[in-house]
Amino acid sequence: MLSQRLTVAAFVLVIVEFLAGTPLLGAILAILAILWTLWWLPAEHRRFDVAVQSVFEAPPEAVAAVMFDISEQPRWMDSIVRTVLETPGLLRKGSVIRQTLRVSGQDLIAKLVVVDLVPYERLVLQVIVRHAELFDHFEVQPDPRGSLVTYSGRHQLSRLNAVLTGWRLPALRRSFAARRTANLERLRSIVHPAPIARRA
Repeated sequence: MLSQRLTVAAFVLVIVEFLAGTPLLGAILAILAILWTLWWLPAEHRRFDVAVQSVFEAPPEAVAAVMFDISEQPRWMDSIVRTVLETPGLLRKGSVIRQTLRVSGQDLIAKLVVVDLVPYERLVLQVIVRHAELFDHFEVQPDPRGSLVTYSGRHQLSRLNAVLTGWRLPALRRSFAARRTANLERLRSIVHPAPIARRA
């Protein structure tokens, strides 16, 4: 929001003037702060993609049967506690999905639409939200060792978060990639359940 950007810029100006002590240095730092804020206005500067891959020792059909089953998402996708298909019938292009996510102890509702679905090969879900292009891309391809599994998606910072934390963008990319990798490992444990130890 414009009001948020102006508030942040004004706050930065006050802090800079207080710390700088001299009008010239304060003006230079203020200009830098304004340029920093303006840089994050376009959505493409706040948007970034993250993709991770892993090889599963299972046929693509076995992996996709779990990965593309939205009812299984709470078992392997971080923060998701419930997933419901709102569109009657089987999952197909145009289907609407409602997700319940738990973030910092609070439940949030997200709605997604299926924009691409190739059975046992590819599923693309786009988040229904204004002023952003967010999606999750699930793909399974044959591999000599079983299946090559790709889990990718697009993230976008709000303007305020970008101004305050944009300098941490490389670390944020690594953090989101690590979370997606952990999700794939949970998926692996479902596709390949650990054998039950036999009692002596």
